[in-house]
Amino acid sequence: MRLSKKNAVVTGSSRGIGAEIARLFAREGATVVVSHRDSGPHKEEVVRSIKRAGGEALAIHCDVSDPSSVSSMYEEVEKSLGKIDVLVNSAGVSDGSLWNLPVNKTPLDAWRKVFAVDAFGTFLSTQGALKVMRKGGSVVNIASTPALAGDTEGLVYASAKGAVVSMTRMLAKSLAPGVRVNCMALGSIRTTWVDWLDRRQRDAYLSAIPMHRFGEPADVANLALFLASDESSFITGQVMVVDGGEVLR
Repeated sequence: MRLSKKNAVVTGSSRGIGAEIARLFAREGATVVVSHRDSGPHKEEVVRSIKRAGGEALAIHCDVSDPSSVSSMYEEVEKSLGKIDVLVNSAGVSDGSLWNLPVNKTPLDAWRKVFAVDAFGTFLSTQGALKVMRKGGSVVNIASTPALAGDTEGLVYASAKGAVVSMTRMLAKSLAPGVRVNCMALGSIRTTWVDWLDRRQRDAYLSAIPMHRFGEPADVANLALFLASDESSFITGQVMVVDGGEVLR
């Protein structure tokens, strides 16, 4: 198994892409920390599904935008697992009310809300992880193709993900050779955001994808597994696009 005897923290992993990554990592031998700020049952459900499949996981509550919450999570991680080998920064703000906001109606509070989780949260979680990460560890961040190519929708979201792209490159140079840092830039992946789109928008997105389909969370999880594993031991500071050819960089 590709992550045998490794410990991984996956933030925002109670559902969607994060949950898919957590499940795949567990199937590949990792002990996984399923972390999410929601107080609902979702993260426990992910843990149960992992254990039913023969994997190892535990749920830890964490609001990545809150430094004290991040510190508490890593204290619990260290107590329960000792050291970690992998961090996936999957936590992000999913808010349909922000996606279609025109520029002249986008309030500053929207920027604060999204940057607090997607940008600041990625940094805080990475900073905390360094205290418990083994040499040779891997950090995998998540960005979005509009941060690379621009778009007419999702201004605040794409801007926060642009910060994640820059952060990835800076951290990769700062933390090498002990820790690798890479980023996945996601195109149109079939998660809850698809529900925000009207028919015109869905058709427009699909027509722009050479593969003629939305991506699936499993498509993202497969790349995350590669970046987390020793197979990518000579790769750092890279932004890898998962978009079915939509931006063709």
